[in-house]
Amino acid sequence: MVDPANTPLGKMLLEEITPVVMVLCTPLVEESCLKNGLSFVQMLSPFCDFTNIDVPVRTASDQPYRLHKFKLRLFYASDIWQPNLEVAKERLKQVITKAGEDDFPEISSDLPQVNDLLSRHESEILPTWFQFFNKELVRTLSFSDHEAFDHPVACLLVVSSCDEEPINRFLDLFNTNKLPSLLNDGAMDPKILKHYLLVHDNQDGASEKSLGLLFNKMLRDVVFGG
Repeated sequence: MVDPANTPLGKMLLEEITPVVMVLCTPLVEESCLKNGLSFVQMLSPFCDFTNIDVPVRTASDQPYRLHKFKLRLFYASDIWQPNLEVAKERLKQVITKAGEDDFPEISSDLPQVNDLLSRHESEILPTWFQFFNKELVRTLSFSDHEAFDHPVACLLVVSSCDEEPINRFLDLFNTNKLPSLLNDGAMDPKILKHYLLVHDNQDGASEKSLGLLFNKMLRDVVFGG
């Protein structure tokens, strides 16, 4: 029997129905990351996929369950919104058209026989545009106010050591009008779990002592005092 996790649908579900972490960061954080050609979210994403783990989980019915895979999805706060229906339809149309155009050179007049198709694995006979369509479809349906699959379970606030008044920047990041409408309109729990990250680029040349003082102040005023 085929493992459901290895089917196209199973892989998509494992990929898309996972906890979301909302990211709020300062422009200087992005500038530091872009020196490597990556955004902050792109840089952190490879570290959000956990395999070969064995973690006990407490379920609602207290049934024993162990987690062997786990993944987080990171989204900037500015990306946590649901697109307009007409915009979503047009985007899906573009995705299918683009995928079809990319495949056109590979179209052959020698069509496979039915028996040959039936003997192939499902992933081998699905049109290549299908996975792109599925991914985009899930994206257009994300972040609705009537379901909580994509509502962030935590918020990561990220400040650069080069930011002016870094501690105040931490405090200001969450108190901004750039928060998702889900949170501002009350559809999402405002008492979201917060994690704080201080990013330092060694090229900026700050001393270890000054960084240590900043880190201790961050712990005192933000993590334990905020």
